[in-house]
Amino acid sequence: MIFNPFPYKIFFGIFLTGIVIKIMDDYMDREFDKLINRDNTTKILGSGVLPYALFIFSLACILNPVTAVSLFFASFATGMAGNLNAKMPSGLYGYQEALITIVMGLVLFGVMEMFSSLLLIIAIQLWDDYVDYNSDRYSIKNWAFILGKNECLLLGIIFFILSVYLDYFKALSGIFSMWIIVYIIKLWFNYIDKPQNSGEEVPGE
Repeated sequence: MIFNPFPYKIFFGIFLTGIVIKIMDDYMDREFDKLINRDNTTKILGSGVLPYALFIFSLACILNPVTAVSLFFASFATGMAGNLNAKMPSGLYGYQEALITIVMGLVLFGVMEMFSSLLLIIAIQLWDDYVDYNSDRYSIKNWAFILGKNECLLLGIIFFILSVYLDYFKALSGIFSMWIIVYIIKLWFNYIDKPQNSGEEVPGE
């Protein structure tokens, strides 16, 4: 495994896809995050959100196209879960877009690949909602409020165990990537928010 590049390509493909999913999620939640004053990557990326996301996703597809696209499909379908009865720009309802995306994934990538991605993304979404329970008290899309906080955590663990059963390397890589991405973004915002030393003397010092 040390000398075989394939596992590394899978891991970094998952990591880069995770960044894209995070950017997409932040873009969709930018108005709500602005309302509660929560860090959002679109604050920094601005109009560069789309080109950066496409560039990073292109790299992920070069490394491992099947894993990258199946995770993105799963993320897209899961994102529709909060808008099941809403009419989308395509003219379809949220549940219709989610169903079509899942079916496409099953046809293109197979049952194991698509369901392992879907279970992993759902687990991460549930854990994220559990962590954001206090800050998302005004959100109607947080599953910790819909299901209950403890139930949300437990269900997330169950989905993760199922994803490990289907594809342990993808599941572990996905969780590890999630921690790295969250930590990097936290450091990024700490650096941005840190007062810059201009070298000017402050009166009274």
